[in-house]
Amino acid sequence: MSDMQYSYENAIREFVYIELPFDGDADGRKDLVRADIIRPRELDGTAKIPVIMDPSPYYELYDRHGEKSEYAHPEDKWNSPLKLFPFFYDNYFVPRGYAVVLLSTSGTSLSEGFCDIGGPKDVASANAVVDWLNGRAKGYMTRDKRTPDNEMTAYWASGLVGAIGKSYDGSVPNGMAATGIEGLKTIVPISAISSQYDWYHPHGALLNGDDADGGWWEPDNFAASLESAADGKLQRFNTKGGWQRLHDGSDKEYRSYNEFWAERDYRSHADRFKASVFIVHGVNDLNVMMNQVDDYWRALGEHGVPRKIWLHQYAHDDPFDVRHDAWLATLERWFDYWLKGVDNGIMDEPEATIEDPDGNWHEYASWPVPGAVACTFGVRAGNDGGDGDGDARLGELVEVADGADRAASGTGDVAAEPTHVATVKGARIKELTTYAESTAAHDDRLLVVGATLERDWHISGTPHLSLRVKASAADTNLCASVIEYGEGNYVQVSEDIHALVELKEKRPPVGGFSDDDKASFVVCVPRKSHEMQNMVTRGWIATAHKDAFDAFTPTPVDEWMDVSFDLLATDWTVRAGHRLALAIYNNSKRLAAVPLSDFTIDLDSVRLTLPVA
Repeated sequence: MSDMQYSYENAIREFVYIELPFDGDADGRKDLVRADIIRPRELDGTAKIPVIMDPSPYYELYDRHGEKSEYAHPEDKWNSPLKLFPFFYDNYFVPRGYAVVLLSTSGTSLSEGFCDIGGPKDVASANAVVDWLNGRAKGYMTRDKRTPDNEMTAYWASGLVGAIGKSYDGSVPNGMAATGIEGLKTIVPISAISSQYDWYHPHGALLNGDDADGGWWEPDNFAASLESAADGKLQRFNTKGGWQRLHDGSDKEYRSYNEFWAERDYRSHADRFKASVFIVHGVNDLNVMMNQVDDYWRALGEHGVPRKIWLHQYAHDDPFDVRHDAWLATLERWFDYWLKGVDNGIMDEPEATIEDPDGNWHEYASWPVPGAVACTFGVRAGNDGGDGDGDARLGELVEVADGADRAASGTGDVAAEPTHVATVKGARIKELTTYAESTAAHDDRLLVVGATLERDWHISGTPHLSLRVKASAADTNLCASVIEYGEGNYVQVSEDIHALVELKEKRPPVGGFSDDDKASFVVCVPRKSHEMQNMVTRGWIATAHKDAFDAFTPTPVDEWMDVSFDLLATDWTVRAGHRLALAIYNNSKRLAAVPLSDFTIDLDSVRLTLPVA
């Protein structure tokens, strides 16, 4: 890590209101968005400097590691610079010759406009910062005067921008890169969304969440929660039907992929990317799940986008807490290469850095790790497996030969009646069947357990499940879990979707500091528990979307149908001496309540494919 060369305490702290190319809040004039800036005073007028920006809708609502934005003059925050920039980007990077910009996205905090949840207005408000830094957009010193004498320029900026953030803050940079905007050189999306559809309606399902009817935090409700309070000084509610468009476009009833979701599908525009991408994600993240990583990473590779990835074993957690020292050093080298042109060799290093179950980090040429091959499992029916008596314990998970498909077992003809079946009662259950429960009879799931593994199995990539079933409801869910049985210290994800816990111990200040901003944060450690079972991955599909996500097609009742879907990608090593198990069931408590359906499963048709290195 390079030395700090510039004073943090004496840095220039300022703000700008940047004009957007539209009127999102329908007040008769183009919206202004607020960006707070901190930059080295020593470089003012002597050098052009690059920018690290964190665009967010949360600055008015939530803190960052215990820090919330504080204004030098809180009684008039509209006209006040920040005296405390939350989290560490400013403390660490300003003394190293960067400017740091915190943008409140459209319609949030002190920004005018309308928050459209990852849509064109969100992205445009972040792109406006890049445009202003490159002289392509107007900025004003105050929000109430749009005259030439009140204009503000970024005379100090090199025009090169790196956008970083976690969760929503990292999703906006994905959207920025998808526009191909000039000047955005790199993005660092941490636990971030690459396709909003897959966040709200993964595989056509509806996630359980905060809505009164049990649904996920839908875009219209989410936008309302982010709406700027702004002391009532902004016109917020005449949005030209904006709220209704969020409600209608999200299509909560049928959960279909449509134009609304296509606008928020950033990875589908990987061909437009001019920015490099450094992805960081937790394989056990239950908020922004791994379905945001695998297809995105693949698309970046297919279009030749320079890329790097870190995968850790935790959840919706920040690499600052997961791997502190290595994160600071790597992030600095990444920005130095892409924003300062420092030839430090970071792009000659392996693309993928993966944490193993013991907390050790390994580097690989790419991800999934090289050498991962498809291992396919089927279900061997028990002695009583053909009587269809509803005992869903019956069967064993067994590895099948390469190329073995359903036709080999006589089930290739969908009109044929299968030889071995099991019935599963419609129910909404927890995804993890414990070791203690694994030997009991269950009528609400098919649970099949494999033999003891003779060697470690490093599962790296996206598992896949295919099977033949009959359902008793036309629009329901079909779910699956891959479980590891065996003694171990396993990560436990809390209800607030984190797997790290804070200690009382604090780190020394990160980078420079001032009396108002000490940048000293608590140390975090993983939450683990000694258990006999571990969730390797899970997945599901809405049966009415089994053929297409852009078409809602209720399935025939009590007729055999083929269903095939990916489970959530992962990177995890199952220990030698442990067992793998597959559970198949109607609905998960992670999903919203839907019509329950009994399922009849053709046991010979079940194929679970795991990518194993």
